[in-house]
Amino acid sequence: MSKKRLDKIDSDMLTPFVQKALDNPSARITEWDYQIVKGDGTLSKRLVCRFFGQAATQKREVSWSIFLKVPNPTQTHLDAWHREPFQREPILYQSGILKDLPGGIFAPCCFGVVEHSDDEPWMWLEDVSGKPALEWPLERFRVAAYHFGMMQGAFMADVPLPDYPWLDTSGWLKPKLANPTRRVPNILDKFRIHPLTRELWNSQIGERLRWLWDNKETFFSALSKMPGTLCHGDFNYTNLFARRLPNGEDQTVVIDWQYSGVRQIGEDMAGFIADSSIIPVRRKAAEPKEFTEMMIEAYLAGLRDAGWKGDLRVVRFACLTTLAFPWSFNLLAGLNGNVLNHQITEDNRRDMDQKLNEYIQTQEFMFGLAEEARTLLEVIDH
Repeated sequence: MSKKRLDKIDSDMLTPFVQKALDNPSARITEWDYQIVKGDGTLSKRLVCRFFGQAATQKREVSWSIFLKVPNPTQTHLDAWHREPFQREPILYQSGILKDLPGGIFAPCCFGVVEHSDDEPWMWLEDVSGKPALEWPLERFRVAAYHFGMMQGAFMADVPLPDYPWLDTSGWLKPKLANPTRRVPNILDKFRIHPLTRELWNSQIGERLRWLWDNKETFFSALSKMPGTLCHGDFNYTNLFARRLPNGEDQTVVIDWQYSGVRQIGEDMAGFIADSSIIPVRRKAAEPKEFTEMMIEAYLAGLRDAGWKGDLRVVRFACLTTLAFPWSFNLLAGLNGNVLNHQITEDNRRDMDQKLNEYIQTQEFMFGLAEEARTLLEVIDH
């Protein structure tokens, strides 16, 4: 199915999925078109495509829209950690796990998964209506954190998850933690000798950076022992929508579940905080200190309100450690690209000084998180 794979789609193929989207088994498609959102319609690679049009019902003509999502073929990824996820999402939808998530978290409705040749399961999904996270006010982030805590807390308390071997992704933690550390020794060497940072190397900043690096395995080992729950794995701006129903109910809709599985708690909330305020590529929702505390407190409240009776300090430790260690190394990689890889010139000196100062300010905040995580570890480890 590597050539012109969309050519086989016609109104007959679309009809059952459109009828489900409209909740009308007699709806008849009168017009349709599509727009490729991601990928290429002629190649065997990931494809996201929005289909839309008009349909005749018994009472009137109505508009409709649905999404086709086709994951990457497994054979395009050489290592197991990257290869497996792209086939997980259709399996998750077929298992029913995403159909009735607890709390205020919702996955898009799946109207059907159709298996095609060439390792291509086609997922026909709801076109999610709602406000994307890039447009949220600050308070809506708190609501999303609370909803996510409700969902994960319910699975840790009394909502059972199927005992499928493929659902257990606890083994993903180690390679995921290791990924941002691979270049750190080389970056630290540059940090030690670069004209803009060599004085910092012998200051408290350099000392604390070395402490993070030297003690990472102790904290990574503690993370591996955290309680497990259903995790999303890519909980960030681009995958979140806020939706309010006519009855006033607030829902947080989360798309792209291909990295989902049961594993150690802490990863999702830490990633969301980092993406939204600490290393904001798309938008900075708030200053890191304010935002981190708001999100963790809302998340912990959700866990407790869902009925989980465990030690909240354990979860706080998991969130802070995942922020303070892997994300500090990501922050260091950013400094490497912005400063350490460049020679100082008259033209770039001011810009490099600004980037270095921004790094120092953010890294000081991360050091504070690491210090609290160290204190918590001493408590929960006994």
